[in-house]
Amino acid sequence: MGLKDLYSPQFLTNLGTQLHQVAPTFDVTRFCQACLTEAWSDLKLMERRDVITTQMHAQLPASFSQAAAILRQVGPNFIGLAAVCLPNYVAVYGLDHWQVAMTTLAVLTKYSSAEFAIRPFLKRYPIATAQQMQAWAQSADADVRRLASEGMRPRLPWGTRLPQYMADPTPVLAVLHQLFFDKSDYVQKSVANNLNDISKDHPGVVIAFAQQYWSQAKSGDWILRRGLRTLFKQGNPAVLALLGYDITAAEKVTGVTLQPESDVAVIGGLTTVAYTVRAPETMPVYLGYRVGYVRQNGTTTAKDFFVKRTTLPAGQLLQGVFKLKWQQLTTRRLYPGAHRVALLVNTRVVAESRITLEWLSTINNN
Repeated sequence: MGLKDLYSPQFLTNLGTQLHQVAPTFDVTRFCQACLTEAWSDLKLMERRDVITTQMHAQLPASFSQAAAILRQVGPNFIGLAAVCLPNYVAVYGLDHWQVAMTTLAVLTKYSSAEFAIRPFLKRYPIATAQQMQAWAQSADADVRRLASEGMRPRLPWGTRLPQYMADPTPVLAVLHQLFFDKSDYVQKSVANNLNDISKDHPGVVIAFAQQYWSQAKSGDWILRRGLRTLFKQGNPAVLALLGYDITAAEKVTGVTLQPESDVAVIGGLTTVAYTVRAPETMPVYLGYRVGYVRQNGTTTAKDFFVKRTTLPAGQLLQGVFKLKWQQLTTRRLYPGAHRVALLVNTRVVAESRITLEWLSTINNN
């Protein structure tokens, strides 16, 4: 079952039934048949969402205010990712009705999320909607506060990018300052991801933000570590220093080894890799590894992984293992070829090895 199957025939029937109960003229059978055309099986999650939105609009009242009132009544019956079809209706058909749209999104986001739906309003009404986000940042409801941050992320996955905030994140930072000490984990994670988005266009701005708040709260430090993750992986000296890591540690460590159990692996298999490292002096160490994945065209793309965060006593040899899972993912396809594996100390390469990845059928034939 893929994500797109969240929009199943059963979901459509449930949605249609709930809409019919509030708006008796809404024909459930007609709605389901209009959605479940021959093309339905080939549609991705968000494409199915858009079809549902269109077919709801075909039967809901032409007045957006009336349709929005119906959505607000139906909203509590649907939670999770699939429910984004309801705020999506607001994004598509409510752009000319800003106030009603804001009221409706504030309700619907409590049951799913309006992070995608708010973005067209940030583009058309940048000042008014940014002010609304600041007001929502003061809400007593954590879901609404989270929307204030998540909806303004410049590079929200699956969402349209917000070029105005990629160019100038000042309005976003105003919200993040408000939310930085929020007690909700849900909100904290959004603030961290938002900072990480901003760091890709304005690293200096995010570093300054982090320096302002570092060590003020345990939850705040968690936010900052996560928000600085891209800059940390890039080995940004200011970030490493802020987090307490010596950027020259890679030049100081000794006794470094990196040994895969085999230099050949199969797609779908597992490789255990052993490592050792010794510090000549007591030092905080962020240990990780980097895999250079072979692409279909023969080029490679690198991805870093975390192993452990520890303080190495002077002269003590640290030994350990990590496991490479050669699994096909929807976000990363594996292809045969020589994959470089590197051991990282404070983001710097200290040892390398190579593992040749092959199809299982290739090994069996040999």
